[in-house]
Amino acid sequence: MKQFYAAVCSLLLLTATTFSVFGQMAPAPDDEGLAQLGQLKKISKKADIAAFRIVKTIRFEPGKGLDKAPVAMAIEDGRIELTAMEKQAKMGHLIGYNQFVKLDKFAMGALRGDKLQQIRIQPARIPLTDDGIFLDDTYGAFLGVEGAQPGSRIAFEYSSFFTDTKYMSRYFFHSFYPQKTHLIEFVVPDWIKIDIKEMNFAGYDIKKTVKKGNGNVTYSYEAINLKEVKSEPNSLARPYYLPHIIVTTLSYEINKIPYSGFASVGDLYKWYKKLYDKASNDNADLKTLVPGIIAGKNSDEEKIKAIYYWVQDNIRYIAYEEGYAGFVPETVQTVFKNKYGDCKGMANLVTEMLKLAGFDAHFAWVGTRDIPYDHNEVHSMCVDNHAICVLYHKGQTYFIDGTEKYAPLGRDAFRIQGKTVLVEQGENFKVEKVPVAKPEANLMLTKANLSLQDNVIKGRVKVVFSGEARNYFHNLYNSIPANKKQDFLKSLVEMGDNNIEASNVKSSDFKNRDIDISIEGDVEVSNGVTSAGKQKYLGIDFVPTSLSGVLPKDDRQSPFDLDYVVWAKDEISLTLPAGAVVNAKPADTKFNFKQNTFAASYTLQQNTLLLQKDFIINTPVIYPSDFTDWKTYINKIKEFNRNKISVTVQ
Repeated sequence: MKQFYAAVCSLLLLTATTFSVFGQMAPAPDDEGLAQLGQLKKISKKADIAAFRIVKTIRFEPGKGLDKAPVAMAIEDGRIELTAMEKQAKMGHLIGYNQFVKLDKFAMGALRGDKLQQIRIQPARIPLTDDGIFLDDTYGAFLGVEGAQPGSRIAFEYSSFFTDTKYMSRYFFHSFYPQKTHLIEFVVPDWIKIDIKEMNFAGYDIKKTVKKGNGNVTYSYEAINLKEVKSEPNSLARPYYLPHIIVTTLSYEINKIPYSGFASVGDLYKWYKKLYDKASNDNADLKTLVPGIIAGKNSDEEKIKAIYYWVQDNIRYIAYEEGYAGFVPETVQTVFKNKYGDCKGMANLVTEMLKLAGFDAHFAWVGTRDIPYDHNEVHSMCVDNHAICVLYHKGQTYFIDGTEKYAPLGRDAFRIQGKTVLVEQGENFKVEKVPVAKPEANLMLTKANLSLQDNVIKGRVKVVFSGEARNYFHNLYNSIPANKKQDFLKSLVEMGDNNIEASNVKSSDFKNRDIDISIEGDVEVSNGVTSAGKQKYLGIDFVPTSLSGVLPKDDRQSPFDLDYVVWAKDEISLTLPAGAVVNAKPADTKFNFKQNTFAASYTLQQNTLLLQKDFIINTPVIYPSDFTDWKTYINKIKEFNRNKISVTVQ
C-alpha cells in the first residue's frame, strides 16, 4: 500500500549523491557562514554539511479530489539553508513528488549575508522507486552543488501541495545532516479542523507555540540542535523513536457544506471502503477454479489450506505504488490472469476465493512492524501499509497474508504480530489484533548425538526450525542458487563450524507447510580435541558462531532490532569411552537481559555428557541506553561457549 512521506525523501539525498547531478560549483564562504561553523560543530563534529535553518509553512485551501469531490488541499512552502562544514563538501536537497504531492516550485541560490543569489539550473529528475516495487510514480527533484568550502552557504526554496489532505500524514524533524533550527508551522483557517499528534518529543528541545489572528490559528513547532541520523543496519523503524508530527484532517467546510475527514476510525474505514469498492471484481474464472482446488478435501481446514496455499504457490507478489493503484486493490480477474499482484490484489483474491468456498472471509488493512501506531489511536492513512484477509471460522480468527510464500495456516508473520487490523464488514467494520507468538512457537532446535573416538568426535546432528524460524529458513533457502542449496543445508548440519565435516545430509519435505523443517546428517569434528597424555580437552558447544552479528558498534545511534522472537535450543550429548573420567566441565549458568534469557548446564549420566542450552529472545529491540548491558550479556554467552571440558581417558 502506498506510503509517501516528505521526510523520507530528504533522507534519500544519501542515495542521490551517487548520481551525477551536482552540476554546479559551490559559492565561496562568507562571514556569516564562517560564523555559523562554531555553532554547528557543537552539534556534530563529523558532518560534511549542516542546516543552520529550515522553515516549512503549511497552509490549507479548497480543492477537487477523487471523483471531483470537494477536498481540502495543503500547500507547503519551505526553505532549507545549508552550510558546508568540510572541504569539497557536496550540498544538495531532494524533494519528492507523485500523484498526491505536486511540486510547484523548486529553486536554489547562494547565500551572501542575508541576500539570496539565485543559481539558475533545472532540477534533476530522479526515480525513487524501491527495488521491491514494480510500478511507482514517485520521483525526486534534485538540486545541488559540489566543491564547497567550510562556510559556503546554499539555500533551497520550494513550494509543493497535497492534492488531498487525506494523504498528508507525518512530518519528521531529523535528516541525515545536523540542524541548528527546524521550524514547522501549520496555518489553519476556520473552515478546517485538524488534529496534530506530537510523537516522541521527550528528550528533544522542541518548542510549541499557538497564535490566533486573521481568521487563522497557527501551530508552530521549532526543534533546536538536532544531530544527524545515520543509516545503520538492523535499525528499528524511525517512527518508534524519532520526534515527528502526525497531521490528520478531522473535518472541513466548503461553500457552507460540511465534509468529514478522519475524525474516527469509522471515517478512515469509510474512505478505505470507497477505494476498495472501486475494484470491480468478476468472479467468473474463480467459480471454475475454486471447486477444483478444494475437490477431494474432506474438512473445512483442508479446504482453507488448499486455497491459501494455492495463492502462495501460484500468485507472485509485485508491489504497485502508482497513484490510486497504491490504494485500490487490483481486481481478482486481473490478478488471476496475470498470476501476480501486490498485497491488496492478493488479499482481494484470497478473500473472494474463500467466500466462493463458503467461508466468512474479509478484506482487511494492517500496518506492519515498521509502523508503531494503533487504529484506535491514530486515524490517519499512515497507520496502514499492508493488506491481508481475515477469516472467521468456528470461533477462530485467521489472519491470512497472501504475500507470505511459505506460511502454514494459523502462523502469523512476525511483521504483523501485535498489530491492529481494520476488517471490512460491508457498511460496518471490526478492529482485530494479531496475537503475539511466544518464543517457544519460533523454535530453532539443534540436537546432536556425538561420541569421542580416540581424538575424533563423531556423531549425528539434527536441526529443526518451527514457526517464524521456519519462515526465515525458507526465505533464505529459496534465495540461494540451486547449485548452492545443498552446501547451505550441509553448513547447517555443520553448525557453522569450519572444523566439522557433514555427510549423508537429509531433510524433511520443504513443500509441506504443515510440518517443521528438519535437516540432519553425520558429522566428524576435526581439531576438536587437544591431548596431553591421557588428558583430553574438548568442547561440544558449537552453535553461537553468529553472536558477533548482534553486537552494536560503539558509534551506533539507532536502536538495534533483531526482528524476531525466538527460542534457540541446543541438546548435545557426548558419549565417552568406557572408564573415562570428567575432571572439569563448565558450571551451570543462567542470566538475563530484560526478558531475554540464557541458561546452560552440563550433566553427566554414566559415560554420557549432556549439554542443555536455551537462548530465548523475547524483547528483540535494544535501545542505545541499553547497548552496554546488551554487550555484557552477549559477551557472557560467548565466554561460556569458549569453556572446555577436561577428560581423562584410560
